[in-house]
Amino acid sequence: MNRLPLKQCILISAVALLMPFQGCKTVPKEVKYQDAQPGDVLVVSDNTMIELSHPFKGGEPNGLFDGGVIVIEPDNTRKQIEINVVCSMPDLPNWPEYDNIYGRWLETDEKPGVAGGDTDWQLLMYFDGNLVNQGKEESPPWAKRLAENLCRKGDFQDETTKT
Repeated sequence: MNRLPLKQCILISAVALLMPFQGCKTVPKEVKYQDAQPGDVLVVSDNTMIELSHPFKGGEPNGLFDGGVIVIEPDNTRKQIEINVVCSMPDLPNWPEYDNIYGRWLETDEKPGVAGGDTDWQLLMYFDGNLVNQGKEESPPWAKRLAENLCRKGDFQDETTKT
């Protein structure tokens, strides 16, 4: 019978037990915007996290404007962006049949809602499922999910409005 010395046996057992935990990260839970505070993660999409940095200003009748989020990439790169969203409802008179989210990348010391101006990207999310990119660049892959959170749609709906 082939026997390993006790120290080797313990070392091999420890490595075998710890290997499944190497490289594991706890993915933060998404927080509904209406419950979020700066620092909370609003969206997790393809290992990219979208963290609230500056609360949005409510607009009439159904928009959230000049909010700020930090985009945290898988390599831990962090970029700030100003976000605006206009939420609609199907068959609402005089309103389009889509939700609209648009963003502008901020410079290092720039704050959301101060300068305003052009947007870098815009995404129209039609109620029939079509997505239309507008603007200088294509919208980020997480934009639709963030709009769902801000507009309280999909699995971000308010508990009190479910029937």
